[in-house]
Amino acid sequence: MSLHTRFSLVLIAFVAAVLACGTATPGPNDAGGRATGLAQTAAALLTSTAAASVTPVSPAPQPTNTVAAPPTATATATQPPPPPAATTAAPPPPEACAGVRDSDFVADVNVPDGTHFAGGAVFSKTWRLRNSGACTWTTSYQLRYISGEAMGGATVNLAAPVPPGATTDITVTFTAPAANGSYTSRWQLFDETGTAFGTKPYVQINVP
Repeated sequence: MSLHTRFSLVLIAFVAAVLACGTATPGPNDAGGRATGLAQTAAALLTSTAAASVTPVSPAPQPTNTVAAPPTATATATQPPPPPAATTAAPPPPEACAGVRDSDFVADVNVPDGTHFAGGAVFSKTWRLRNSGACTWTTSYQLRYISGEAMGGATVNLAAPVPPGATTDITVTFTAPAANGSYTSRWQLFDETGTAFGTKPYVQINVP
């Protein structure tokens, strides 16, 4: 039986009881008590009916807010690429002169031929030479010992370029031999290819 139907029946019974109480002739002892009993009975029926028809409702589950933790960023160290190796381009070799190379003797700047030195004495000889060829002498050109007594003289590179027609002074350091005698040391110019050319200057001394 539905809640509405039961409530209607209870209400009808209650109304009928009230009407009955109103139409009956109550006795001196039971009129008030009967009415009160009917009212209590009707109220109890209403209460029981309402209680029986009410179904407790479970509270709706509260939504749980779950906040996802933000992803943890993982730092990845990236090594920069190594710098490219530095390359140094070699300068192109100078173009070889196709002209004639030649030299002329100009003068003995010092130590004239036949100068006397004590044995073991150190001295310097300077020659003045002219570039009588068609090619510039570069600092790769050298004056080298070629014959006679070396007397400790070493190869000398030109100190500066010498263009055709110009002169230059070249100095070599010597040590006089210990023994008495006459000594000659002969030298010559060599180009960048190691080819000898031109005049052959020399130094000539006497000991003692």
